[in-house]
Amino acid sequence: MKINNFNSSEKILRYHDKIDYFFNAHKTLIVTELDLTNKCNHRCPGCCGHNENNAELTKEQVESVVENLRAMDNKGVILSGGGEPTCSPHFKYAIKLLKQAGQNLGLNSHGMNLKEELNEIIAENMEYFRISLDAGSAAMYEKIHGMKSKHFEKTLQNIENFAKTKQRLNSKTSFGVGFLTSSVTEGDMESFVKIVKDRGADFAQFRPFTGDTLDIIPRLEELRQKYEDENFKIVASYQKYKEMSGLLINESRGYDKCHGMFFSTVISADFKVWACLHYRQSEKHFLGDLREKSLESIWKGSRIKEVYNSINCAECPVLCRNDSFNRTLNTLSLSVTNSEFL
Repeated sequence: MKINNFNSSEKILRYHDKIDYFFNAHKTLIVTELDLTNKCNHRCPGCCGHNENNAELTKEQVESVVENLRAMDNKGVILSGGGEPTCSPHFKYAIKLLKQAGQNLGLNSHGMNLKEELNEIIAENMEYFRISLDAGSAAMYEKIHGMKSKHFEKTLQNIENFAKTKQRLNSKTSFGVGFLTSSVTEGDMESFVKIVKDRGADFAQFRPFTGDTLDIIPRLEELRQKYEDENFKIVASYQKYKEMSGLLINESRGYDKCHGMFFSTVISADFKVWACLHYRQSEKHFLGDLREKSLESIWKGSRIKEVYNSINCAECPVLCRNDSFNRTLNTLSLSVTNSEFL
């Protein structure tokens, strides 16, 4: 069972060619978060998506995105949002084209729309599939997702059904259920783990709400000792939780440039490219419109360098997506005295 350990600081160093491009050329892109649609049938009060504009990629735009990613030698695509990926009428078509183009796929979903046909497509094509449940009770689900208890029960049944489909197909997809941690949700952590394990998922994943600095590592260790076994793991963005206290005390990231924006990008449902998933629709982070330029042209152009030089990392969310490998990449550009004397 291959489960992501969220060790981005180690993963980035595997891409020697991409790091070489970072210093000398332009084909640096490794992972792209792709929003097929901004539409969503959940009502999360703290939603960071953009379902208010209801943008949605057309079939032709999906085809264009795939060709752009192929030209950039992109390695992985995360189908996320934006909105809820399974709400897109081109969800299945996009998976087919992306796989044909040699992309490794991951899917983040609220899990409420799943049916057997979708289960099979996901189980046969995804490297990982994560359902965002974020609750261990119907009351917390309503608070975080804005949905009723019947929707909570339906999603739990869908989790169980997908686990059975995965087993039946002998799928290698890493299947987990996610939980966003904060002082509001902390009390549901154990009941969440029980629910996820009982319904056959491979792992329960904890990650912080963007900007929330609640340290749950001691609680995580208790849960791991109590519930983990050879068939079920509890994982978390440990590098984020471990760095929280340091950030709060020192108020320093250890870098002032977002090197990660060259390696990780977002293509939104309105066919535009952004430097950061946290700033979809922010003009300051806008890289280009795929109606006007190819992805490769955007990476070669002046705009991406302008954005790179203008971003003030001190204003970015605490422990953002790129934080851990920004720290690693920053060490590659430091001036080191007598570096030849190892």
